[in-house]
Amino acid sequence: MKTDKPLELFQLHPLQLKCQPLLLWLTISIICPVFANGQTISGIVNSYYQVTMINAGSNTVTVSNASGLTAKTRVLLIQMKGAAIDGSNSASYGNITAINNAGNYEINTICNVSGNNIVLQYQILNSYTTTEPVQLITIPSYPSVTVSDTVTAIPWNDTVGIGGVVAIEATDTIYLNSAINVAGQGFEGGALINYPTPDYDCSFAINVTDYYLATPASGDITAGEKGEGVADYISGEENARGNLANGGGGGNVENTGGGGGGNVGTGGLGGERTMESAFDCHGYYPGLGGIGLSAFGYSAANNRVFMGGGGGAGHENNAVGLPGGGGGGIVLLTAPVIVSDGISILADGGRPYNAALTDPYQASGDGAGGGGAGGTVLLNVQTVSGSLNVSVTGAAGGNSSYPYAPSCMGPGGGGGGGIVWVEGSSFPGNITATVTGGVNGVISPENTFGCAGSANDATPGTAGTSQSGYILPQSPTRICTPLPIPGLQSFTGAMNADGTDLYWSMYSLDQVAYYTLQTSQDRVNFTNLAIIHNKGNMNLSYMDDRVLDGTIYYRLILTNTDGTRFYSDIIALTRTINNNIQFVSLKPNPATDQLSVTLYAKAAESSQWVVCNSMGQTVCSSTAELSAGYNNINLPVSGLSSGAYFLKFYGSDFIYVKNFIKQ
Repeated sequence: MKTDKPLELFQLHPLQLKCQPLLLWLTISIICPVFANGQTISGIVNSYYQVTMINAGSNTVTVSNASGLTAKTRVLLIQMKGAAIDGSNSASYGNITAINNAGNYEINTICNVSGNNIVLQYQILNSYTTTEPVQLITIPSYPSVTVSDTVTAIPWNDTVGIGGVVAIEATDTIYLNSAINVAGQGFEGGALINYPTPDYDCSFAINVTDYYLATPASGDITAGEKGEGVADYISGEENARGNLANGGGGGNVENTGGGGGGNVGTGGLGGERTMESAFDCHGYYPGLGGIGLSAFGYSAANNRVFMGGGGGAGHENNAVGLPGGGGGGIVLLTAPVIVSDGISILADGGRPYNAALTDPYQASGDGAGGGGAGGTVLLNVQTVSGSLNVSVTGAAGGNSSYPYAPSCMGPGGGGGGGIVWVEGSSFPGNITATVTGGVNGVISPENTFGCAGSANDATPGTAGTSQSGYILPQSPTRICTPLPIPGLQSFTGAMNADGTDLYWSMYSLDQVAYYTLQTSQDRVNFTNLAIIHNKGNMNLSYMDDRVLDGTIYYRLILTNTDGTRFYSDIIALTRTINNNIQFVSLKPNPATDQLSVTLYAKAAESSQWVVCNSMGQTVCSSTAELSAGYNNINLPVSGLSSGAYFLKFYGSDFIYVKNFIKQ
């Protein structure tokens, strides 16, 4: 049950309750993240590897560099593009003629690593074409995990074919205390290409109708670059108004807008140039929108997924245009339960943007780019507790203006909407899915020539969809079992008041050179804790004297005299102060009148609240009754003087300290 409680703080004499000195307060708040349930994560949590070869017979994936990959790591194998398209200079340009292996993906576990060859534990389900971009992505897996600050991906990089995806697993619960954001991290928008005069003159007598063009060295037939999609660029056909599968087309000469990118929804048409004189260059052929991909995936029978397509660039000859916006990326969450109090997962398309302009979202004398399409969010989750917002909207097309002459430049088309796909037979009512297409750009009110506010025939992107019935693709057929450490009998650990004791026993020491103990706080990135050489002992131990709260991961690496390395199972040990409290946020910070504290409690209990100044002196205190579930507690702070304070509150099995600023 979600409750809202006002908390009345009363003044105390300094002798009634004594706070710790400032240095101790800071130490507690740094090393004791007591509201993190298990592990806390933020930033980039996945690692991305370029796949160069797949051998289905040996169930092996070869990557360009396997550094950091180890046995028992969960991974996502996914092909990002590879569709074939119509390449004719016609209105059919960019239509998909064969999807091939684009969008194929599956979950697996690493069995063994040998050089750059990764043996997978379960049989590879799908076919992949490694001459196209295929990536292997590590999936951090936890018992329970709290997203404590924004989690994101590395943006898609077409040069090396990696990025744009966030994937997280938990065997129990994912607690969302902050957003997951891959907005604009999908397929790239068309880049700006400036065609100044001279050398790129245009002619009023020539209407450039081409659906594809190369970048010329000179001449009067030019166009903006197409946005990226699930098909590769055809060499020499990178520009002009034809879409590139779900990538939007670029605007043709002169100063027309780019088309929006597509995903489930289609991208909008770019805008024309109008109001020019009869003897001025014309712009009647803007970029077409990227196509929708629902016919090629997103179903139980055809479980393929795609990033949002990039918008096409506007035509530019004055160096003041807008490129296409990037598409949204992909988010995949797997857990029995997600706990959220109105937190957002964002995979929206990106708006066209040019930092060199006074208004970076408005072309000021050239064509504007199309908006990026919304991406894909996959929720392999049985229950959502609380409320969750998921947005896969298409981005708005770029605006345009040209206040110096009676001519109106083309705005960009809107990006198409993406997809929110969830497990189960019906879509949960406590998930708010926003799948709208992006609005088209318009001509700025700065234009006073009869076209201010006009779309100049630019159109919005169409909506995406939200649907149930998602099934995570993973094979049940085991091919191999990760090799155990030769001679290892056991590897265990136990936490105590002074740190963590680690123990391992050997029943054979043949060829053992040394042991490496490693530790991690995210189960993905491990660092060396100790290197212990073989001195003939069959029973060994080591004490990690760090006293850390939350879940800490350990593994043992045995290195033989010939350099061969073997990895143990990863063991997870948890020191939990915060057993009952699972979730907290404190805002606004800085505060003026009151602080709002949001808690998630497993069970009802009493809590004590104390506010101290920066000198460690208690200024006020009170108590509050917490209900099971979400609790919103309002703390009045208007009576406090401006400055830095610390909020400390106690429960039956937790202590939490948080600093805040009173304005």
